Amino acid sequence: MPEILNIDRLNFAYQHDPVLEDISLTLGESEFVGIIGPNGAGKSTLLKHMAGVLTCREDRLFIENKPLNRIPRRRLARAVAYLPQEVEFVFSFSVDEVLRMGRYPHTHGIRIYSQRDEDVIDNVSRMLDIEAFRLRNYSDLSGGEKQRVLIASALAQEPKLILLDEPTSALDLHHQLGIYQILRSQQQSNGLTVVVVTHDINLAAQFCTRMILMDHGKILRDGPPDQVLQFQTLQDVFGVKVYIDINPMTESLYILPYG
Repeated sequence: MPEILNIDRLNFAYQHDPVLEDISLTLGESEFVGIIGPNGAGKSTLLKHMAGVLTCREDRLFIENKPLNRIPRRRLARAVAYLPQEVEFVFSFSVDEVLRMGRYPHTHGIRIYSQRDEDVIDNVSRMLDIEAFRLRNYSDLSGGEKQRVLIASALAQEPKLILLDEPTSALDLHHQLGIYQILRSQQQSNGLTVVVVTHDINLAAQFCTRMILMDHGKILRDGPPDQVLQFQTLQDVFGVKVYIDINPMTESLYILPYG
């Protein structure tokens, strides 16, 4: 499996507080990876490093064997799309303008969009069910509608790797499921590598082919869901008793806390 991203012994601290400790992992083409763990485990910080938002002095992260820190930003944006937990715009934009931001890495310095760009934008609009409000002001949308627009914009980049931090937290059940189905479709049909930071372990277990469990800045487990989602491990990390069973409809694991 071709490598998309490689991390070699990454350490990171905010001032003197360690956040990531000796992180090493490799992401291959067409993986669907869920990163789980309690609050403060370092999940979002790790995702920011993968996206190049946070950097370290040494070359510890590589995109297709090239040091991430040395890749020009526009070229990096053609390979990696990143959606943080919160996105705020200083200026007022229409939904259509936000979608077009996703195509900017593919333009040539000036924002003249080709027919190919228009086709991609139309396609992601249909996929995310946002065609009806493309002309509306982004700031006037509900939280769930904004999230769908941002995911559409990220997919419009046509990246090889997409990094999503709690992408379904503002969505209803229908659209939560829809987002994961779209991501899996892109993973399977286009070879997209998907990395999702999430607290929804059950949704991740249903769709992710690989899960990474973090705690206190370290990777505790990394593998298929049934190898990561173990009784004692989850109870130790999250501090609650859990019930684990097989969902008869999806044949994936599901976890219920109790006590």
